[in-house]
Amino acid sequence: MQTGTFVSDNFNKNNKYTLTLILLCFGYFIDFYDLTIFSASYVNVFRDSFNIYDISHTQQLYLKISSFYTVGIFCGAIFFGVLGDKVGRTAMIRYSILLYSIAMILSIFTHSIAVFTFLRFVAGAGLAAEFATSSVLINELLPTKSASKYTSLLYFCGILGGMTATYFSSISWKFMYLFGGVAGFIIFIARKKIFESGLFLKLNDNISRGNILELFNNWVSVFKFCRLLLLIMPFNFLITIMFIYPRFMQLDGDLGDLTRVLLTGFFIGNLISTIACNIIISKFKDYRVFILVNIFIFLVAMPTFWLINGKWFFPYAIVLGLLGGGLPTAWIQLVIKSYGTNLRSTASNTLFAFGRLSGIGFNLIISVWLVAPKTFHIHVIFAVVGIVFLVLLALIRTPNNYIKNMEYIESKDLS
Repeated sequence: MQTGTFVSDNFNKNNKYTLTLILLCFGYFIDFYDLTIFSASYVNVFRDSFNIYDISHTQQLYLKISSFYTVGIFCGAIFFGVLGDKVGRTAMIRYSILLYSIAMILSIFTHSIAVFTFLRFVAGAGLAAEFATSSVLINELLPTKSASKYTSLLYFCGILGGMTATYFSSISWKFMYLFGGVAGFIIFIARKKIFESGLFLKLNDNISRGNILELFNNWVSVFKFCRLLLLIMPFNFLITIMFIYPRFMQLDGDLGDLTRVLLTGFFIGNLISTIACNIIISKFKDYRVFILVNIFIFLVAMPTFWLINGKWFFPYAIVLGLLGGGLPTAWIQLVIKSYGTNLRSTASNTLFAFGRLSGIGFNLIISVWLVAPKTFHIHVIFAVVGIVFLVLLALIRTPNNYIKNMEYIESKDLS
């Protein structure tokens, strides 16, 4: 681990720090790649490895395995997030990706649904803290304006990982899994070279670090946590339900092919959203403005899926993509600046973990909706309106912390 050097605007002039950013971006490339591969390939995986062809059975099993994967993300994000505050950001993101790589390669060779499900749990745990901790590191290394740009770049590279997984899924799902595992091993080795946060290295040994209980030590802290959690709920609802949408649209074609079209459009929208996020945040100097824009798109776009036919399927997928990319990017920066250095990794990853855990609740709700397909779109409308209402309440109570100085220690009063 390198000695603490606080990086300023000379970031691009120093090759050592440029390498750090590149390796963080490659790591999130693999993270997003893994988030995508199962959704892009689950139809073929179930057919080839488990001889499952029935569409209803396939979608139910997809939701079940996705729930275990989400539990893995939850456990891994909290565990590695706490370690990020206790032992350092760089050590944590290096060894967590090694765990992922092992699980990915083993997934190719199993024909047991139980073993495959467990390996998806492990893979989720291994990459769980990648986005939040990499974002923490970027925002601790760079001044606010540069940090916003490079956090957007981080997510942009993640989207490219998702697009790569979508492309590979049309070739071979086994190759797709092998690529992810091998790339993870390479990144694990290369990350010996990344630099630690100067703010973290400045922490005294007698300062409490990574104590997750401090996130809930009083009602003000709990309210703050819940308020920040609600702001990312639209994104988590979207990525849970979007792969069910094609079944209820006026579409023709194989479900696997439709999923790849959906993902391609979704990622194009993500790229647009990520670029727009950096522009809007830089202009208004307020993360909340971009979140508000996304809430409006969410309210309009999410309930209209059942009106979409084959002609409008791809454009609609792009619109859904506008709800990704920029929203997580703006949200994670708002979260990072809401907590002190000694609790920043723990808080960011715990909020990320609970956000992804909400996907399990959404999976259960959607599974119930699938029992009565004729009323599915009505349930979606009510859910969207309820989510928008809760998010607006949370946004009203959230202060603008764009210019907040990050060099401070969290006390037990997290208000």
